[in-house]
Amino acid sequence: MQEFLDTFRECDGEIVAALIAERGHGRGKYPVSAMWQLMLVQLYLRKGKFSDLIAELRRNADFADLLGFKECLPGIFDVPDASAVCRMHKKLKSEKYRGRLKRVLKKSAMLARKEDPRIGKNTAEDCTDIRTHGHATRHEGDPEKEKPATDPEASWSVKTKRWVDKDGKHEETKRCFGYKACLNVDVVHPVVLEAQTVSGSTSDQGLAIPVLQGAVDVVGPGTMETCAEDKGFDSTENVREAYRDLGVALIVPVRDVPEELDKVPAEDREVALEPGGNVVRDIYTGEVACYARTSGGEPVRREMKYAGFEKDRETHKFRCPLGGAAGTTCSAFSTCSAGGCGNQGRQVRVEMETDIRRFAPVYPRSKKWKGLYKGRTAAERVNSYVKEVLRLEDHCLRGLAAISLRVLLASVTLNIRTVLALRAAKAGKAGMPPRQELAPAA
Repeated sequence: MQEFLDTFRECDGEIVAALIAERGHGRGKYPVSAMWQLMLVQLYLRKGKFSDLIAELRRNADFADLLGFKECLPGIFDVPDASAVCRMHKKLKSEKYRGRLKRVLKKSAMLARKEDPRIGKNTAEDCTDIRTHGHATRHEGDPEKEKPATDPEASWSVKTKRWVDKDGKHEETKRCFGYKACLNVDVVHPVVLEAQTVSGSTSDQGLAIPVLQGAVDVVGPGTMETCAEDKGFDSTENVREAYRDLGVALIVPVRDVPEELDKVPAEDREVALEPGGNVVRDIYTGEVACYARTSGGEPVRREMKYAGFEKDRETHKFRCPLGGAAGTTCSAFSTCSAGGCGNQGRQVRVEMETDIRRFAPVYPRSKKWKGLYKGRTAAERVNSYVKEVLRLEDHCLRGLAAISLRVLLASVTLNIRTVLALRAAKAGKAGMPPRQELAPAA
């Protein structure tokens, strides 16, 4: 724990100074630094409720001494009661300290980046539900007996999971009354770059850009290249704003694809790139293909090979799937081949703005996109860790401010643990696997 607190002191100077200045010459029974550190180590020690934290403090004299509480008798320390801890919590969740806590989160992420500057290059973003201690509106069929919600800032969030297996189609719906935390994390190391908390009914799509903007502000412009998200964040506006304004390519699946796509006729799925041309694109998948007629008159469809993204032109290149054999095996070669392509067959370009979701800066049908999308699970692992290990939901809290404070403290705690692990690995105290690139080079 000493290492944890020492590392924390590298990024909490501003908030400690503010707490000391606010107390001034007021009551000083419990040292400010000790009370602040007590709040910091709550989740590190996996003490979800304040009662558990206070009980540990009273039981463990070494713990009280380490935090800096006063020793009134040999081996007996003057430790705070529940009301004192609640007053400190109330102060920290106020508006005046919210910005300072966000800067503590930023500094903790920067400490991790000092250990590995590649942190923040490829990131992932996801939302997780956080229950409130209050309950929703209750009634027994009679409006006169209706009881209002005990946490008016909370609201319902609904998530539906669909999957298909050998037993057929399945659907599972989960509902949670409370709040929603959206985290942007590194895909390799468990480092939270940005965290925002909102009411449970807030749409995921509306959180994508604000959270991404906060993460870019932490790592600096031009550092972050990609951000992997699930299809709940998919929208034309998000993909465009992320690339145009922030320089980040979103790795997000397209939502509006029919469940039984294979049963949709080709004529309803494909449109020609040029009027009357033989090269088409699929309006659902973004696949680019060409048609050639055989001697019998039957059309032969071939998917064209992806040849990369031209950033200066903002276009994707596609080449003839037959390559050097096109001149001898394709009946349409004489009319399809053009320009410098020569014997390699035809080459076409598709502008990104043709459909920016299906022709995003990282082409969704490329191997690079598939490799980067695997990084999305990093956000799910972080969400699971802060909820299961750091006891994010083991609380008696209500209100957006209280839950936001808890999310920020959990994020900073995770970052400091990662910093300690990275430093230990450098010092040879613990073995860590080498960083693996998520995708092959473009």
